[in-house]
Amino acid sequence: MKMRAIFLLSLLLIITGCASNPAAEQKRATELMDYKIRVYGPACEKLGFTKDTDTWRDCVQREYEQTIMGQQYNWNYPYTSPYYIHPYRYRR
Repeated sequence: MKMRAIFLLSLLLIITGCASNPAAEQKRATELMDYKIRVYGPACEKLGFTKDTDTWRDCVQREYEQTIMGQQYNWNYPYTSPYYIHPYRYRR
């Protein structure tokens, strides 16, 4: 009986931990989109896209994704590569 209660309680905790707040998620998504438009919108307009068109929105999304990818893989190759051996390490 005690084991069953512990199981049900832990199951209930897991389920409530997965619950989300749709209003908060919508607010976060709206803020992110406003940020993308504010930062990358003018650049896409300078590239020749007409504002508030599907191609302009696609440009804004692509520019944002390229920035994120550049931040994730900012290696400064070869100096931060795990295979880099400093040439003067063994110099005496």
